Amino acid sequence: MNQTSPGSGPPPLPPRAHASARPAPQGNPRLRGCLIAAVVAVALAVPVVAILAAIAVPAYHDYLGRSQVAQALAVAAPLQAQVAAFVAGHDRCPRTDDPGFGPAEAYVGPTHAGIELGESDEGVCAIELLLQDERNENLDGHRLWLEYEAAAGQWRCSAGIEDRYLPAHCRG
Repeated sequence: MNQTSPGSGPPPLPPRAHASARPAPQGNPRLRGCLIAAVVAVALAVPVVAILAAIAVPAYHDYLGRSQVAQALAVAAPLQAQVAAFVAGHDRCPRTDDPGFGPAEAYVGPTHAGIELGESDEGVCAIELLLQDERNENLDGHRLWLEYEAAAGQWRCSAGIEDRYLPAHCRG
């Protein structure tokens, strides 16, 4: 049995802490939630951006190649009319050194290193474009041919490059 002396009460309370000794606030819990959401969003966005870039960069590269080929064909378009007129007037295919046509180097442009005129292996008049694009090994140094069938009065296009770089009328 525990006996207490009369007049003694419960044990004294611990001393009160002063206002200046309060613990520091822990921060706004809403801000911590936003920080976590931001980290998760960035963690998800980085792979998505990487996947989109992996798709977009090659597609853009192909687009640039197609535009280079289209530009080279546009440069050769006026020569097609000249070749057809020459064939009609001379009953033979023109060569690069014939009157009215310049040397291959005269036709150098940003998309091609030169244009040659002559007769193809199949015996039809041809315009041969030597493509150049140092950034694209699929085009650089390859050839594109426009062949004129005088009897039909039609042009046929062919190339030594992948079809994905060619306009629809040159594919196949």
